[in-house]
Amino acid sequence: MKKSNIVVSFTTAVTLCMTLASQPIYASACKGLEASNCAANSSCSWINGYTRKDGRQVKSFCRAKPSSKASSAMKKSSAQSALGKTKIPSTK
Repeated sequence: MKKSNIVVSFTTAVTLCMTLASQPIYASACKGLEASNCAANSSCSWINGYTRKDGRQVKSFCRAKPSSKASSAMKKSSAQSALGKTKIPSTK
């Protein structure tokens, strides 16, 4: 291979990698939806705007509902942490 071909191939490979790295792997179907469209989509939920503790205003937005797999993992985690906090009286 000629030196110029190697440089072109390397430049093309670097450009391709940078392009792919900057793109999200998947886009949420809920991102950017208006309130009415968000309500019509069963996999989305509308989050009303609010003020954070530090005083920053957060605008209303549409968010994807968690998958059932993630939801069940969270429930299991909550149950385990709740059990860990329960104190059993000693029998002395």
